[in-house]
Amino acid sequence: MEFKSLEFNISKDTEKGIEYLYVSFYGSFYFKIPLSEVRRIDKHFKLNPKNSNEIIFTINQEKAEKKFMFLIQRFMNELKSKITGNKTIYLHENSDIPLFGLQFIGIIDKGTDMIEVKPLTSCNLNCSFCSVGEGVKTRKQIDFVVEEEYLVDELSELLDLKVKHDPKTKISVWINPHGEPFLYSRLLDLVKDIAELTAVKDVHIITSGTLLNKKIIDDLSDINKKVSKNKNNKLKLSISISTLNEKIAKKIMGLNSYDPNHVLEMIEYATKKEIETIITPVYLLGVNDNDIEQLIDFSKKHKLKISIQKFCSNKFGRNPIKETNWENFTEKLKEWEKLYGKELVQTGEIGKSKELERPFKKDDVIQAEIKFSGRFLRDKVAVAKDRCILIPNCQKQTGKTKATITSTKYGVYLAKG
Repeated sequence: MEFKSLEFNISKDTEKGIEYLYVSFYGSFYFKIPLSEVRRIDKHFKLNPKNSNEIIFTINQEKAEKKFMFLIQRFMNELKSKITGNKTIYLHENSDIPLFGLQFIGIIDKGTDMIEVKPLTSCNLNCSFCSVGEGVKTRKQIDFVVEEEYLVDELSELLDLKVKHDPKTKISVWINPHGEPFLYSRLLDLVKDIAELTAVKDVHIITSGTLLNKKIIDDLSDINKKVSKNKNNKLKLSISISTLNEKIAKKIMGLNSYDPNHVLEMIEYATKKEIETIITPVYLLGVNDNDIEQLIDFSKKHKLKISIQKFCSNKFGRNPIKETNWENFTEKLKEWEKLYGKELVQTGEIGKSKELERPFKKDDVIQAEIKFSGRFLRDKVAVAKDRCILIPNCQKQTGKTKATITSTKYGVYLAKG
């Protein structure tokens, strides 16, 4: 049996003296099946040493597959994040969980020509300025991951809706999770499948660049050549690098292993492979002022686009400095524009598109089915009218609940239970 999203190896708990089939799921998550359970199916089973996605049974294949899939489903309930150790919820086609309505996972449609796709939560860094508080030391208690095929199918249906309303619709899809997209082992499949959708103008991958390597960039380049027409770049990398100073970088990115030189090398290599690459530093007033100037100079020398991000404080994020206002931020960008002769103030307009129907409005009182916890155990995700609704500090744990909608902004639903 060969799987796209599962990898297998044998591990042993030396304290308990128990052997396990360790199952790596979508690269960044895992669950364990006692080896004795697998041997009940076939005591002579083996793993393919040349293909970690394959498990080989020596008995009747149909019988073995049925029994092994039962084990997968049973122990999938114990899915955890490799990075945080958090319990992880898997959203898939048969889970009866919609991919619309939550801010941190699934698909966000704001009725514009830009759609956000969020395949997972989890990050390999611990940035001091992270607006959503992700990372290896996150306070979040639950993680999420979405089946690749389910994500593409739901996105495709949404695009069909927009095109039906306006046949000329072209959409930019931003793979912009609460975390690092390259932790998602099937990211290349996701990028390719999205880029091949007719209504997709381009695909932006928002990343720290830390997990990039030359092979991944080569693969992205190959995808880009296959899906692009008239030599127009269809894939774009937006890489967040906020300083070239190693000492400052380790501090603001929250990890001693962070290497800005590796990220720079990957930026240069991606450019050589003709992938449009944009650097997106976060400006932290009083922390990396000089570093931002060096990055502007770097972008100018390498003919790269640069989009300087304003630090915004957030209740659930990390806030190392006091937030400056937009007027002061824009004035600083204009000052650097004059100094370096490079456009820094963003002037592009966001177009409109047919928005996915919003079945709720603020103050609606609804009946919804509680499915599981949100990012924090105290919060609950409920489902009603094919939308997910987050109920913060929900007292009820399971079953149907009465709730009042408190926010519907951008098709993200919050309610009070």
